[in-house]
Amino acid sequence: MEVEGLLEAARCIRPYLSDLIGPQADSLDEDLATLLAAAHDGQDVAEPLRSLLSDYTATEAFLTQVLEDAPRYRPPQLHWAASRGGPQPLAGDIGPILYAGSYACPQGDYVWYRPEVGEPVPPCPTHGIALVRR
Repeated sequence: MEVEGLLEAARCIRPYLSDLIGPQADSLDEDLATLLAAAHDGQDVAEPLRSLLSDYTATEAFLTQVLEDAPRYRPPQLHWAASRGGPQPLAGDIGPILYAGSYACPQGDYVWYRPEVGEPVPPCPTHGIALVRR
């Protein structure tokens, strides 16, 4: 497994955790943030990340789909749309939302994809700082 894909999956799953696993989301999010901070500091966290993301069927499926989208490693919602041709843009439109930019925490532990035009970019839930466009 490519380590960068695993790290990206761990970063981009965080906004979806509540929908994927419900009440356990906060605890898993904290654990992921801790491991991603350690990775940012140069530690090898591949096995613990893989283990955490494999604890739930929904998060394991998310991980599998992100890894299948190599080298882009997008969330399944975007990967799924792209693999099926994606939504068709209107005339004059610059493209479907699946090509919208992603935003990341400068500390390297969170990635957020803009779900629709005009959606405000949230701050990093770990650090409270502004996300930057990637």
